[in-house]
Amino acid sequence: MEGRIEPVDREYIRRHWEETWGLPVVSIDRTYEPEDVQGLVWRDEWGDAQGLITWHIEGEHAEIVTVDAYQQGRHIGGRLLDGAEAELRRRGVHHATIVTTNDNLRAIAFYVRRGYRMVRIALDDMERVRKIKPSVPRLGLNNVPLRDMIELEKDLTEAAQGGSHRIPEGARPETFA
Repeated sequence: MEGRIEPVDREYIRRHWEETWGLPVVSIDRTYEPEDVQGLVWRDEWGDAQGLITWHIEGEHAEIVTVDAYQQGRHIGGRLLDGAEAELRRRGVHHATIVTTNDNLRAIAFYVRRGYRMVRIALDDMERVRKIKPSVPRLGLNNVPLRDMIELEKDLTEAAQGGSHRIPEGARPETFA
C-alpha cells in the first residue's frame, strides 16, 4: 500500500478515540486524554487516513498509548510503529512500552515479533478499567474473558544499533503540531 506517514492533530485523535476507544484511554499506570499524547497518521495514496498511533513521553521513556490499523493485513500497523519508534528515538527516548489486553493475542504476537518483551501482567486489571469505563465488556476478542493487561517493552537504543526492523521511507516526520 502506497502512502505517507505524518503528524496528526489532537482533534483527529479525540474524534478517533471517542469513536473507537471511548475516553479516557486507560493503561496500567494512568489514563490518557487526547491532550496528553502526540501521534502519527498513515494516509493512503488518496490522502485517506488508514491508521493512527499515539504516544506519551516522560523523559527517556514513552508509552505507546494506541495503535490502530483501520484495515488488518496491509502492514499499516508496522509502518506506524516504525514511524513512532523513529520519532521517539529522535526525541531521545530509550524505552517504549505498549499495553494490551489478554484477549488480544494477535497484537501480542505482533509486538513480540517487533522486538517487544512482556515485562508485566496486571492480573484482573480490567476490573479497575470497568470502574472507569463501565461499558468495557467481560468477553473480548474470540470470546476470551477480558481480565488482564499486559505490558510489553522495547529498548529503542538496541533496536537503533542494528535491530531487525527497518524504518520505511517517509517514516520520519519532520514537524509536530
